[in-house]
Amino acid sequence: MTTISTKLPLEDYLINKFYDKDFNGFYVAVEHNTIVSDDKKLEDQVWSLLALTSSNYNIDDLLEMSKSLNRYYDKYTNTYHELTDRFGIVHSAGMVRHTHVQLLTSYGLLVIGKYTNSDELVKKGLNLFKTIHEKVLMKGSPSILNAKLTEHINPNKYVLSNIFAILTLEEAYKITEDSLYLEYMKGYILEIDKFEDQEYGGVYDYLLTNDEPFKSKGKKTFSNALATVALYKAHETLQEPGIIEKGKSYFDFIVDNLKHPLTGGFWNKANYKGEARVEPVESYYNNDESPFPVKYTHDQALLFLCTQLISKYYKDTKYRDLAKELLYQVSDFTSKDGGMFIGQGNWFSTPIDPTVPLSRHFMVPHHTPGAFYAGNTGYLPLHEKHAKTQALTLLVLNKANVSLPNKKQDIRFDLIPKHKSKLKQSLDKVTYRKDTQLSIDEKSYLEWLNKTKSGAGFGLTPYKSPLGFRSDKSPQNFSAFHVVSDFTIMGKQINPKDRESILRGMFDCQNEDGGFAEQPGHLSEVFTTYCIILTAYILNSKIPNEDKCIEFIQKCQNEDGGFGNSKDYPSDIWHTNLAVLGLHAMNAIPINTDACLAYVAACQNEDSGYGVRPNAPSETFSVFRAIDTLLILGKQPTNYKETIKWLKECQTENGGFRYKPGANESFVGSYHAIAALYLLDELPSDVESCKVWLSKHQSKDGGFSRAINAPSDTTDEGFICLQASYMLERNLNPYWVAIIT
Repeated sequence: MTTISTKLPLEDYLINKFYDKDFNGFYVAVEHNTIVSDDKKLEDQVWSLLALTSSNYNIDDLLEMSKSLNRYYDKYTNTYHELTDRFGIVHSAGMVRHTHVQLLTSYGLLVIGKYTNSDELVKKGLNLFKTIHEKVLMKGSPSILNAKLTEHINPNKYVLSNIFAILTLEEAYKITEDSLYLEYMKGYILEIDKFEDQEYGGVYDYLLTNDEPFKSKGKKTFSNALATVALYKAHETLQEPGIIEKGKSYFDFIVDNLKHPLTGGFWNKANYKGEARVEPVESYYNNDESPFPVKYTHDQALLFLCTQLISKYYKDTKYRDLAKELLYQVSDFTSKDGGMFIGQGNWFSTPIDPTVPLSRHFMVPHHTPGAFYAGNTGYLPLHEKHAKTQALTLLVLNKANVSLPNKKQDIRFDLIPKHKSKLKQSLDKVTYRKDTQLSIDEKSYLEWLNKTKSGAGFGLTPYKSPLGFRSDKSPQNFSAFHVVSDFTIMGKQINPKDRESILRGMFDCQNEDGGFAEQPGHLSEVFTTYCIILTAYILNSKIPNEDKCIEFIQKCQNEDGGFGNSKDYPSDIWHTNLAVLGLHAMNAIPINTDACLAYVAACQNEDSGYGVRPNAPSETFSVFRAIDTLLILGKQPTNYKETIKWLKECQTENGGFRYKPGANESFVGSYHAIAALYLLDELPSDVESCKVWLSKHQSKDGGFSRAINAPSDTTDEGFICLQASYMLERNLNPYWVAIIT
């Protein structure tokens, strides 16, 4: 991988981290000082150049940068290819035409041409619009075509095509004052009406060729927000009634439906009813996006711009307050070196209960920029930084003429618990080997677990090439950690040959920064580093380059005292816990332990539960992570008896636990509730029903599933049910529960 280095704010970050000074153009994705992908997308070139025009960038330098667009230009069709390698050679997959990308390029050429006084760029922009207007938009508006514009790759209509057409026409009119462009603009505003949902609000992303909504594609935050921007700009030019009201309604659809309930900000998508949900069927058969919603930084920035436009016409204070919140959301994903992280994902939970923050976006489609693959599962590390994120955020901040607020939080050292931990930090015994009355079938689970052996380690399942959303048995570090843990408490000895194989496979995943990745060549993160450290701990081995590994984790501590999944990534209680446990296993502590303690203590709420961050609502995931962190750092949690009461009130009549009182019953939330109680020397109020409830999650093949009467999921679900069952028998050393999680 190519490496680059500098420490500069956002505009300079875009130039110094993404711009290829040797071959021109902007890379797709970087992570700190490493270029993750040195391919170049047409879309990224346009957004980056647009952002720099908004920064009043040097005209001569910008003209030189804009020459990179020539590599994409196809003189035979007067359109642009969309993907090249670093040197400007067009990939075969880049020889397509997304209608919205071509129109974005037309818009970009006009803006850049006007800014640099380049008649040539303006002419290219106008000609490109004319080509797409006549050969695509007036002939059914297919969303994707071949390079010659003669064959449809996707015949359905995409709302962004109309949005970028409006933006292009508004710019074309300002340059030429040709009233024909105004007439075109009115036509494309009417086209957007066809995407509007009169029943639930917002605009659909796609229409079928008969203009019926493609409901399973849902509605995206980006599309609705950009539609708001386009309509407000159109109103400023046309001054016709109804346009701004329509734009405001699209914005209100997002605000009313897609708010993230724990950390603020807004999800990236909803189904046609406006619900943010995991959509497995639609994702599986459309095969073009992850089933999991995510919170994107660039969406928050674009929504902030909407608040600025709306506030010109509506003086409602809610938009002013929302603008402030969105600006803090964007600021939250700023790193010290000036770049913007992609955003935040969530794991093991629906969007209704997004309680496990994870900086991975799972099950992303193949060829997602910056994505990695572990077995048959693709994931995007959200602690990467993409050109589009930098450019859109910079563009918005310049358009709104604002700076990001300081995200530094005061550390309340007075909140640190006063009493010492009662947890005995000794692993003389892992289990007490008592006679147990397990409701789960331990023997069949062990047989299932043995089948996950694969290569140097273990896969998430025993299945070689499963269908559905099942993971395959390709070795993964996360899975090996849980398999080794389960073997240990069941008394199954790992032979020396397998032990060395497991450790060698894991240690091969260490990067130069000392951290570990899911597989060799992937990016380091606290989450996976913890898994490997603790696997080595169980197998009585030291990890290589331990000092470097300690340094990697310690660098992930932020000024607020908490830890993120990578350096400068926002803190949360989940990664704070994993970082502290990883350091603890290496006989190390955070650089600022008191600040870490204060961060955890600040996550406690008046109900004596804990949230994922300070001021976030209490839920069982965070209660366990906070209690565990405090105990390992030698402190007894404040008001822990009230915390016990809070946890017990989360148990349902079925035996499982809600992730918080009054909310949904949660499989992984139940594990965290049981483990939190166990660390506080307590058990659920109804132990027997809890044991039975766990056993109902065992599938016929011996594995376990999050849902009852469903095919088995992964080794993680098995870990949850096995370890929790041992806890309910009081047959696990609490210190084991504290460090192996």
